[in-house]
Amino acid sequence: MDILRAILIATVPVALFTFLTLQWLVASGRLDHFRDRVDLEKKIKAQAKAAKQARKQQGRQLVPTGSAGDFFHNKILSFGGGFYGTMAMLTYLVIELVEIWNFILGLADPDTWINRLGLQLLVDFFVNTITNLVAAFIWFTTLPDMISMDNGWIWLGAAYAGYLAGMEITRLWGDRIWAWLASKSRLSWF
Repeated sequence: MDILRAILIATVPVALFTFLTLQWLVASGRLDHFRDRVDLEKKIKAQAKAAKQARKQQGRQLVPTGSAGDFFHNKILSFGGGFYGTMAMLTYLVIELVEIWNFILGLADPDTWINRLGLQLLVDFFVNTITNLVAAFIWFTTLPDMISMDNGWIWLGAAYAGYLAGMEITRLWGDRIWAWLASKSRLSWF
């Protein structure tokens, strides 16, 4: 039962997130098509190295930001790409979404408005951002605790299998799936 739960909680979401992230990079022209995991890692490392060089020349930005897509691309590069970076980014997004949801629910209570809105909100925001980044970078302990997974090794293996599946789906069928998603959606993909 633990293996089935790990597949449902780790493999499927990680595969979906990996596919969406990698295929978006390919479709937007920010990443060339890749042959396998090793080729993908080389391309991401080359981009990160080029971005680091650009950062030295231009200041803090990894790549010039002019759109939400560039911002998202910067985040991918800052988390490092690959399995570890994908998991760190996914963990960061999950933590942030949960906190945003809890903040919105907290605003439903008028008694907390005074406590939530003001200088303390800015301090809490700053502290939470740092805490969330640390939690994201130690995703291998953060996520299993969030989902109450008893056997971390099964969960870790299921997450890695999801990453590999998402990468292979992108490599083999990414353009076709992306075109189908675009035909069914009215959203702009950055």
